[in-house]
Amino acid sequence: MIPAVFMMAAAMVRADSKPAMVVQVVQTADSDAYVAMIAKINALAKARTGIEKLRHVWEGDFAGENSHVTFVVSEYPSAAAIYATMDKLKDYPQMDVLLAQLKDMRHLGASHVYKAVRYEGIYEGGAVFNTAIKCTDEPAYLKALDSLKALFEANGFKDAKLNLWREVSGRTEATHLVIIALPSQARVAELWDAISDRDFMAEWNVGAAKVRTSLGNGSYHEITK
Repeated sequence: MIPAVFMMAAAMVRADSKPAMVVQVVQTADSDAYVAMIAKINALAKARTGIEKLRHVWEGDFAGENSHVTFVVSEYPSAAAIYATMDKLKDYPQMDVLLAQLKDMRHLGASHVYKAVRYEGIYEGGAVFNTAIKCTDEPAYLKALDSLKALFEANGFKDAKLNLWREVSGRTEATHLVIIALPSQARVAELWDAISDRDFMAEWNVGAAKVRTSLGNGSYHEITK
């Protein structure tokens, strides 16, 4: 009975697990060629894993030091699924050939693993406005994000998807990443205008500042083919 109980508990943990996200910084001199290569790699990965577009390529827009930087982002059902997927792609000669070619066109930078705390998803081919924060009270901040979602809906941004990711590996100063996903770069800019001109977040910012410190933000758009 004891082993059976442990197996049931493990199954429940897997079932309740929230998505994980891997973010890999990439330096490349030819982003178009790099994106084309990732498309080929995604096709091979789908054949082995069934995952549609395992790797998504993003580019920084107005993102400070990350402007014009390339990022590869992959989402998984759980952190354990990251390595399970990697195992499925081992001993794959066709993939090895493409990865060898990939080495000649890019240099890998920092890599991070995040776990979802609040998850609404993103728009494929869309844009995001990200904010790195240091959070001292996660439950309180989650409630604040619920209030922020209501503010967005009341001010013309029902299409904004609001996500909170906890950084679990690769962490430096930030503890969490807030991702506001919108269908296009233009919609991100419209959000900036609304925040600045109408200032509907002023009171919310005062309250949120009690449990989090903003460390930096930036906009990004997906360039995956």
